[in-house]
Amino acid sequence: MGLMRQLLLFFLVLATGVVRSFEAWAQAPCVDTPNSGACFRAYDAATGQELPRQLCIGRPFRLRDCSGRALNPAQIYYQIGSATVCRGFQDTTTTFTLRAPGQVFITQNTQGSGTQGVIYSKEYTVREAPAPVFTVTACNPEQVQVTITDQRYDQYEVEVNGVRQLVAPNTPTTFFRGNATSVKVTGQYRAAGLCSNSATQTFTPLPAPPAQVPLQRISVQGTGVELQFGALQPEYTYSVQAQDAASPGGFRTLATVPTSATSFALPYSVLPGCFRLLLTDACQSSGFAIASPVVCSVSLTATASNGRNQLSWSTGATGSLALFRNGQLLQNLPAGSTQYEDADVVCGTVYRYRLVVSNPPVASESNEAEVTTTSTLPPPPPLLTASFNLRNQVELTARAAGSPTSGRLIYQRNGAQLTSIPAPAGLLRDSLVAPDPAAALCYTVRFEDACGNRSADSPPACPVVLAAAPANETGSEIRLTWMPLRGPDPAAPVAYQVLLLSATNAVLSRRPVTGLTYLDAPPPTSPQRVRYRIEATGAGLAAPSYSNVVEIIRTVRLFVPTAFTPNGDGLNDVLELKGRYLDNFQFVVMDRNGKEVFRATDRTRTWDGRIGSQAPVPGAYVWRFEATDQDGQRTVQHGTVTVLR
Repeated sequence: MGLMRQLLLFFLVLATGVVRSFEAWAQAPCVDTPNSGACFRAYDAATGQELPRQLCIGRPFRLRDCSGRALNPAQIYYQIGSATVCRGFQDTTTTFTLRAPGQVFITQNTQGSGTQGVIYSKEYTVREAPAPVFTVTACNPEQVQVTITDQRYDQYEVEVNGVRQLVAPNTPTTFFRGNATSVKVTGQYRAAGLCSNSATQTFTPLPAPPAQVPLQRISVQGTGVELQFGALQPEYTYSVQAQDAASPGGFRTLATVPTSATSFALPYSVLPGCFRLLLTDACQSSGFAIASPVVCSVSLTATASNGRNQLSWSTGATGSLALFRNGQLLQNLPAGSTQYEDADVVCGTVYRYRLVVSNPPVASESNEAEVTTTSTLPPPPPLLTASFNLRNQVELTARAAGSPTSGRLIYQRNGAQLTSIPAPAGLLRDSLVAPDPAAALCYTVRFEDACGNRSADSPPACPVVLAAAPANETGSEIRLTWMPLRGPDPAAPVAYQVLLLSATNAVLSRRPVTGLTYLDAPPPTSPQRVRYRIEATGAGLAAPSYSNVVEIIRTVRLFVPTAFTPNGDGLNDVLELKGRYLDNFQFVVMDRNGKEVFRATDRTRTWDGRIGSQAPVPGAYVWRFEATDQDGQRTVQHGTVTVLR
């Protein structure tokens, strides 16, 4: 028994050691079998190209033994994992497709006849192949710029218009586009050339830029400058540049101009200076830039002395010069001029000047120079004209030299001061005068400027003063006489016309006359009132001058025969009314007893001597006439008429 127990214990210890040895072997690290001569290679399934330790996601590859031994393919196993494996080989598949990037181990297990298999593994890098990411910018009509923003590939190839070029990431690269409207970019790995992908983007080529940037004008505004220009193309970039010898290319960029604008102001101090507008593309392509002509600012100064304004300027601009005063063109000046004296000014008046230098297609406008004219010299006398209006008011029009905006005009009538009014209001109505046909009516005016300097009197202005009266008892002739016209030029001849007016002062007729008198014979028979006016031209006047309006009211006249013979012989058979201006009247005939026998309110009515239906009764009859004329005056006349056989 003791011997049996000892043998059993011996075998138990032996068995325990074997198990522990197996577990230790199974748990030991799995490594390649050394010096086994094992070998395999990976090949791209589509092209057959060998893959040296680099595999591509989604691209099938095959494994092939390269040990040179006569192995049974049915006994060659492969497994793919994150480390070398030594067991679990169940399939002899040799074609694989991987779906995730990273590091993998491919382990080969070969089993010989009745022997333990040989373990051999290789580590591979699995690459992903996404579409590369990039941007495309149309630079100008001939170029396109490509920027690779992707960094997953080792290298990138850009193809434009059939031309391929390797491009580094984040490096904007410009290509000649030819007729191309798309860009193709391919990303690939140097060690795994089959792991690549491509992407294509289309672009719209830019329109052709203008031959010249449309800068039209620069204007000095305070300490800054404003540029004015035509429509800009939104596909390009525009910038304002100042000439600066110390800057690259001789110009310094001041600001970028919005392409929607037609003007741009630089409010800060950049004066004096010369400027231009520069067009570039979005890629800042080398050699692609279009500049406007260079335009230089103009600096204008103004001073006043002795009734004259002195203007001077400095500028680098060239071209024709135009000087403006208060917004109106004052003078075109010779090119190269640097000063101008404005003598047509009024003391105390504020003037604003600008100078424009034009060199098409651009112009340079100076700052606005403001100056108030000062002087101790008397201003020149104003020009004065006088004319009656239809209300018989004398209208005086004065024009001071230089059209002053301040000062005053002092009027005199026949040597006595009439009134004064502020300049430049040059129209004055004298409604207090009663024209005297026997004396001239003359006015003068002097101008006193804002500095207190007073001019001499203007030449006298004497309107025509007209008088009219009947030339005979019946009023069939009317005589007109008038005082002569005097104007700014006493030596200039004067022409007169007699105007016949209606009751509403409309001109009915006009007759040229000579001298200072006119006999209207006969005047119009109707209406009862007749109106006259003299129109005078000349004497240095730019427009006609008119006299006062005169009116003649002719009296109502009735002519009644002393007898008539209603005997039917056709001669003097009826009593009829004759006269002038018989418009509103009544005529009554009474017999010796005071009984009314005939009445008329219309001059076309006549009396044949009958009383009712009875035959005419010879004898004397009394008549009475009462009328109201056009002037509202009442006229009454009495008389007798005899009825004869």
